[in-house]
Amino acid sequence: MTSLNIRRFKDAAGFGLFEFVVVIVIISTLVLILIPKVMELEVDAHKSNVQLSANSFRSAVNIIHTLWQSQGSKEQVVSVKEHEEKIVLVGPRGWPIDVITDNHMLAYDLIPANTSTCERLWSGLLKNSISELEFKIDEEINISYQPEFYQGVCRFRYLLNEDDFRIEYDLGTGHVDTFF
Repeated sequence: MTSLNIRRFKDAAGFGLFEFVVVIVIISTLVLILIPKVMELEVDAHKSNVQLSANSFRSAVNIIHTLWQSQGSKEQVVSVKEHEEKIVLVGPRGWPIDVITDNHMLAYDLIPANTSTCERLWSGLLKNSISELEFKIDEEINISYQPEFYQGVCRFRYLLNEDDFRIEYDLGTGHVDTFF
């Protein structure tokens, strides 16, 4: 073989060790830059989920309040029939305080609100919504929001990440707030 053929064969042999190290350093740098960005996107997605759920809940609360106003704004606990299968109980100021699904419970004696009340409000006002309290996947029930009641406020804690994201609904004032 001539020296020209030998040089051509060496040039076609591939990457040298130096080139390989440079490529590994470049890829490692890109990965180190992208990992925090991906993590940030995940947190933003969870925040958006909570905000959309809060907006849906707020809209449902405001619709019920508007129905209460259109029926005369009685200063007592009244029921607003939304659909045939559920009745929304409205407090003296017109904000939803409970959801009843059985017609025989119309003679409803008000019991103090509790966590079950919050759960009924969430699932009753957001029925057939993407942000229902429970959704079924592969025969397991996954809960994305955990309801709890504390001093007149229903808290719905978001369970799909470690941060303390939550939605709060004040039964007396009708305020729906999000906390991140």
